[in-house]
Amino acid sequence: MAGAYRSKAVQSGAYINDEMLSNVAKHNVTRYPFEISRLAQDIAGGLVVTMPSERDLQNKFLQRRDGVEPVDRMKILRLIENMTIGRNAVGYLTESLHGAGSPQAQRIQIARGMRIEEKKALARDLSGVTERSIENTKVPKP
Repeated sequence: MAGAYRSKAVQSGAYINDEMLSNVAKHNVTRYPFEISRLAQDIAGGLVVTMPSERDLQNKFLQRRDGVEPVDRMKILRLIENMTIGRNAVGYLTESLHGAGSPQAQRIQIARGMRIEEKKALARDLSGVTERSIENTKVPKP
């Protein structure tokens, strides 16, 4: 949305999205599905891969809290399994990683457009650091 909001009109009347904002958004799309999957598995615990069979429900193995049916708990765990390590994870995670192009290509485009020297100069101005003091700084060797 930010890339479209900051788009620029070209002579034909079409609009070109802001390249930096678009690449940052695409890069985030490649990262966050994996983080969401990791968190879902963390919250669900080991039961995602070690859940007992339906036959074991008779033993009340999954009954932990009044009002929460073990079958419902199993359904949620199966959903997490399916989306994070099961058959749907293949499409969901792989598409998230490569569907918008390679994450490395996005990082390269972000680096090209970020005007790092301008940012360094702004940081020096804000902090009062001069070029001369940077040149005279000796970095200790490891």
